[in-house]
Amino acid sequence: MGPGGPPGPPGGPFGPPPPPRPKRLGLFSSPTALHTAALNATGVGAGYLRIKRWPFFAVALAVTLGLLVTAAFLGAADNLLLWTPVLLAWFLAAAVHGLFAGRAHDERVLAQGGTPPRSAVPYLTAGGLAVALVVSLTAVWQLGEWRLRVADASHARGECGNSEAVAEYESVEDFFQLSFSPSLMERARAGIAACRLLEQAQEDVAAEDYGRALDSYAVYFEHPAARWQDTDGEVADIHFSYATDLLENADAALAGEVTPEYTDDVLRAHEIFAIIPVDYEGTAAAGRVPEALVGLYETGTNRLGSEWCVGLDQIDVLRDLDWSAAPEIPDRIEEERPEAALECGWESVEAQEFDQADEMVEILESQYADYEAGDVETMVTHIGAGRIEQEMDLMTAIGESDLDASPTGGSGNDKFVFEIVNHSPYELRFLYVGPDKVHGEVTAAPCEDCDTYAPGSPPSYDACFGDGETLKVELEPGEYRILIANSDSLFTRPMHGTVDLSGGDLSESCYYVTTGE
Repeated sequence: MGPGGPPGPPGGPFGPPPPPRPKRLGLFSSPTALHTAALNATGVGAGYLRIKRWPFFAVALAVTLGLLVTAAFLGAADNLLLWTPVLLAWFLAAAVHGLFAGRAHDERVLAQGGTPPRSAVPYLTAGGLAVALVVSLTAVWQLGEWRLRVADASHARGECGNSEAVAEYESVEDFFQLSFSPSLMERARAGIAACRLLEQAQEDVAAEDYGRALDSYAVYFEHPAARWQDTDGEVADIHFSYATDLLENADAALAGEVTPEYTDDVLRAHEIFAIIPVDYEGTAAAGRVPEALVGLYETGTNRLGSEWCVGLDQIDVLRDLDWSAAPEIPDRIEEERPEAALECGWESVEAQEFDQADEMVEILESQYADYEAGDVETMVTHIGAGRIEQEMDLMTAIGESDLDASPTGGSGNDKFVFEIVNHSPYELRFLYVGPDKVHGEVTAAPCEDCDTYAPGSPPSYDACFGDGETLKVELEPGEYRILIANSDSLFTRPMHGTVDLSGGDLSESCYYVTTGE
């Protein structure tokens, strides 16, 4: 086509010019990039709403919600060092991705000939969303604190036995992990542990296992999360009940003697009664202690009047204890102990327990010298007589010969007189127990020039009465149990019997020993 024709297409003979290249923006020079990053940093994907990237918004919101739900179930508060970095990393990743998405949005605007908007509103919105997030998490934390206070209040009222407080504590542990407060979780768990201890103590009381209940309460009060306070004197009542049970057990177990178990229970009961007015002053139990201590003393001396020795042993268990809360008890001990010792002595004499009777005499003579001195002296006589009769019983256990106390003449006084010549190589013993338990033993030395005799061949009268020491005994008239034996009485039968002796008579005899068939 020649000159003057229509113009050709622009670009000359090589075709149209290429389209202009899109303008590239820096990440931090793009207004929308900064807006999107700031909005995404709140974790809810709001930056994607700003640039109308709906799929990204949905994914970001779902991820945030999923992380929070997972953190709630897996224990964000218990694993703070795990979940805090995870959530912060996610928010950071969303913000960084927002920078790129926002820049791409601005580049498209520029390519279309537009101008990216510059506004402070997105920053204010991002700030508002951040505040909302912080407020939400703070609200969760404060709601958990409120639930913990409700649980502590139930705990302080002692409402652990029906699990009210435990349920409240467990709700804090289960539903407030998003508080991101390890302290909240620790206090909730400590409250559960303390409440369980209180519940155990209450169960022990209900089962009337007071000793175990006191131990359980002691463990509970030592727990740092203990909230319940004994404002009504309940623990004092448990002490009182425990001491009462110990006394009942001690009394039931007492069977004829004071055993270590009995002593331990009585002393433990007294110890518990004594601490109640000190540790639980002003409680109802403290006001009942004086009467209880009197009851303890009476429980501890309930054998007086029937089993005096047991009663004395009970008094001796109690006499050195602190009776300041029951000041009448020391006076009763001072009055009842010597009586118990005297009656125990007679009880022992009757039972032929002479060692114990001697102990009672020692107590009376050394500690109560002015108490029934005549009666004590009589007891000493009965003890001596009893020992001699015991020996007589032992010596006649394998046999005896009849005692001949026939008079052979007059004594020349108002007494009955025995004169026995010991014509044997053994010591001669004369034992007697008479009226009012008068008693004694008289001996004659062996005859050095005498020997034993064969049966049927006794010594002559002159020989028998001529050699040997004469044993002489003068006795007041009355009935006597007498035993005459030698020191070889294990192999010879003693002469033994109960005889009625008259005053003014004399019995002369010669004692010799026969051996063999």
